[in-house]
Amino acid sequence: MRWEDIDEQIATKVRGQQFACRRGCAWCCHQLIVLTHWDDGRQILDAARERMTAEEFEAFVERLRAQSREIHELGHEAAEARRWTCPLLKEGECVVYDVRPVACRSVFSPDADTCRAMMETDDFDTLTPEQQATATAIGERAFSLQIAVNDQRPVDGPVELRELLVRLIDAGDYRRPSG
Repeated sequence: MRWEDIDEQIATKVRGQQFACRRGCAWCCHQLIVLTHWDDGRQILDAARERMTAEEFEAFVERLRAQSREIHELGHEAAEARRWTCPLLKEGECVVYDVRPVACRSVFSPDADTCRAMMETDDFDTLTPEQQATATAIGERAFSLQIAVNDQRPVDGPVELRELLVRLIDAGDYRRPSG
């Protein structure tokens, strides 16, 4: 399934709704992301390699390795309770926006202030009741959209983004730079 097809499928399901999300808004880019389609990881690595200098790519790989190790040591449940700045963010924008994971494509918020509040607190209960309701709706919609997309594609198995990218790098399972 092509990214354009995925975007159209998602757009069809959210058509007519108003969202504050836009390219460059990065409040949601501080969490664990699970990939279920490993070719997405290969495309992400290919795009990152093309769009980064050799030095930037090496620094990116080191961030991936460090975060992956720390997430593994904490365990998924404990790691999920923390904020993890996506290693693909550069100056607040996704380096691989056009091939960003389905999990990222499926998050839509009607209120950027709620997203900011969610990322600035460690305790969901400190959010206002309205923010809690909005946050819950964002999560439920995102999960529903991910299931709808993944039902149309082969699923390789759930793996956290950083872990999968490290596995692919270690296996040489992405396009290497020429020269």
